[in-house]
Amino acid sequence: MKEKKDPKILEKRRRILRGIGIRLLLVLLFIAMAYGANNRLEVTEYTYESDQLAYAFDGFRVVQLSDLHNKEFPKDNAPLLRAIRDQHPDIIVMTGDMVDASNHTNIDAALHSMKQISEIAPCYYVTGNHEHYLSKDQLEPFLEQIAEYGITVLNNETAEIAAPNGQTFALIGMDDNSLQANILKTLADESDNEFQLLLAHEPQFLEDSYAPAGVDLVLSGHAHGGQFRIPFLHKGLLSPDQGFFPKYTQGCFRSGDTTMYISRGLGNSAFPLRLFNHPEVVSITFRVVK
Repeated sequence: MKEKKDPKILEKRRRILRGIGIRLLLVLLFIAMAYGANNRLEVTEYTYESDQLAYAFDGFRVVQLSDLHNKEFPKDNAPLLRAIRDQHPDIIVMTGDMVDASNHTNIDAALHSMKQISEIAPCYYVTGNHEHYLSKDQLEPFLEQIAEYGITVLNNETAEIAAPNGQTFALIGMDDNSLQANILKTLADESDNEFQLLLAHEPQFLEDSYAPAGVDLVLSGHAHGGQFRIPFLHKGLLSPDQGFFPKYTQGCFRSGDTTMYISRGLGNSAFPLRLFNHPEVVSITFRVVK
């Protein structure tokens, strides 16, 4: 004869099992959401119109990568490399923090990714704050190695980007330790080019430094999109050097005649998780208007 079980005990057990099931489902959903937020790439495309560019640069395309922090994407970076190739870039620019110097430094991983990227199109690179967190014995070999890959390191320098017909524009690259110095104004004044594109890792100096120097376009990163983006409000939660609810985390900003595009970046630093904030590849197409 079977022993009758107390209905109250059975119901209590069912409630416990339901609670455990719901908690497990929420954990799995969070893991899936976190994985997607940190690995599903988004490509943001901008069209930049200018009357300062030479006609030869109409349709010229720049792909910007920032804040990789030695992250490697699945299948030997296949999604990242595909996203870059699909944009058919004329040049690729890397706006700092390609290597991480916090709790998961992996210079070899950064070098591997940068070598793969350098095989797609001519590459130009400026340092971020994390490169300067490395020791001298780490940083110098890193810079030497990427130069061997054909990546042009711009350390408070200007490169001329040439079209097949010989027309050029100025690509100015600022070392992260020099963003508030007068070096940028000097470089901009010395350039003979009407159009000047600036690579500068940190965006918060737009109004105090970049715009007063008179550059036309700035590409920046550093803020990681605010790390956690607040749904529906389109705001980031926290950024280095800007604190909570920072102003400059992603997208397009203007000050005077200067436009700035900010990348949300590709990887993470000391804090390993993004939420509602997918890694981003930025693609800018130039359109010449006269």
